[in-house]
Amino acid sequence: MKSFLIRLVPILLVVIFFGGSILIHEIGHYVLAKMRGLLVPKFSIGFGPKIFGFRVRETEFVISLLPFGGYVAIPQLADLHEVEGKFNLPDDAKPATCFDKVVTAFAGPLANMLLAFGLAIVVHFIGIPVLEEELTTTVGYVAPTLTALDGHQVRSPASKAGILPNDKILSIDGHRVKKFDEIVQLIALGNKKNSRNKPLASVELERDGVRLQVEVKPVLISNSKQRQDAFRVIGVYPRQTLIVGDLRHLDRTKELELRKGDRLVSANGVPLFHVQTLRDMASKNETIAMEIERGGTFQTVNVPVVKLAVRKPFCELTFSKKRWKLDFIPADEDIASLGDGLGQNFPHVQIFCSNEKFLEKNGISNGDQLVALGENRVFSLGRIGNTLQHADRGTLKILTKSGERELLIENITNVHSYDTKFDHLCGIVLEPKLIVHRPTAVQQIIDSVDITLKTLRSLFSRGSNISAKHLMGPAGLIKVLHTFAKNSFIALLCFVILINVNLAILNLLPLPVLDGGIITIALLERFTTEKSLNKALAKVQTVFFAMLVLLLAYVTFFDFRRMWAEKQMIFEKQMESQLIIHHGR
Repeated sequence: MKSFLIRLVPILLVVIFFGGSILIHEIGHYVLAKMRGLLVPKFSIGFGPKIFGFRVRETEFVISLLPFGGYVAIPQLADLHEVEGKFNLPDDAKPATCFDKVVTAFAGPLANMLLAFGLAIVVHFIGIPVLEEELTTTVGYVAPTLTALDGHQVRSPASKAGILPNDKILSIDGHRVKKFDEIVQLIALGNKKNSRNKPLASVELERDGVRLQVEVKPVLISNSKQRQDAFRVIGVYPRQTLIVGDLRHLDRTKELELRKGDRLVSANGVPLFHVQTLRDMASKNETIAMEIERGGTFQTVNVPVVKLAVRKPFCELTFSKKRWKLDFIPADEDIASLGDGLGQNFPHVQIFCSNEKFLEKNGISNGDQLVALGENRVFSLGRIGNTLQHADRGTLKILTKSGERELLIENITNVHSYDTKFDHLCGIVLEPKLIVHRPTAVQQIIDSVDITLKTLRSLFSRGSNISAKHLMGPAGLIKVLHTFAKNSFIALLCFVILINVNLAILNLLPLPVLDGGIITIALLERFTTEKSLNKALAKVQTVFFAMLVLLLAYVTFFDFRRMWAEKQMIFEKQMESQLIIHHGR
């Protein structure tokens, strides 16, 4: 029962906030229409066939099949019978004035803005827990290389432009920045190009009290294998304060003079402004001379570097006609003892599978230990590969939290063992420095309006690399809302604020079917005949509605592609977390 409630609460929050954002918009139209004496024969959440409904006086309230928005049918406001249906008005129904149409159409976006402002007040008083580095614009690390879309390593644009750690970025393309995510957003949404039609960005920075202007040539990077979400990046990361949180898993860390709470100042004489600098240092040295600050005093300690296996997976089993895969990796306690071996002999082996239905059906979880293969105890990853290489079935004995269980694997199509790769680690886990950020409600609204307008500008700019496939449709919104609802209520509120600001601004665009189109037509009626405008609107509204539906379908397609790519990335990170846990990634 408890597990059911844990799953149910995030779903309810999504329904409340996603459905509520649409509902509040339509309530705005409804209330103003009634106040202006206009008839409202239908109030619908969603489009298409009716699922459920009831009638109050002349208004039928319905829930419709397609959750792409909603509408309030107000025939006196605009003739949208192709979208809302045909309604017969009584003979005594008063015609809507220009003022009636403008205020009624504007009421929906206004309601969304008021909801956003109300939620922003709540966020201000609760506060947003953020990492310290999120509130800085100082560079902590400049990536030497980045992986381009073609898979090749290229020198990072920031490195090429001469940007250095501890540089403070002041503006991007003339836009002032106050937080590091604004730097990332402005680079991604940039629309400048050079004479060779390559992305370009102007970065103003401050170094040792001197202001500099540099031209950076961003490269396109995608976080997914499908590469549908390629954004401009330059390869900079925010400055961090490196505080030791824990020393774990490596026997040699017991001998260290480091303690929890120590601040890492430099490594082999190189200032530490980001953890990646320490990782780079570890890959090149067997011992690091670490300068630390403890209680206001500075001292140097020698930190040994340990070489550990981080290949994932070590062995991969494909079955059921390549639909599912089982991955095997060594358990944590065995990694440190690997040394320079090939990574095939381990007394403990863990099992992973990306197919959730398979895991649930068999009562196992990712990370459960593989005990036996048939009647033989598992003592090496190599044994798994050799035994199953030419078999079409096998019995795996899995050790779960509730005990041992046998798992029959049929239709084995491929068994592949991977060579081991290594990482160089210091056994230091950093302590994140959290700050409770309390932006004012007005500032939250301004920031949401700003990012929405910049996104629209980039979307319609020929020079940018942003297109409709980068947008998020209802499916994507629901997925993100559900993720926030499970993990952070305050992050959920912040996203709902952005959604409502988006709804308000997008609905005010002067396009037929949208509120902005109704306002535009109403104002134009002051300068021409109503009859001619109604005829023109009747001809184009169906076309625009069809275009809107096609756009939603297009965006939704990429929503699902992103979800699939994200699911694969999450699975890969689950396996990686079992191996790379020694430096607090």
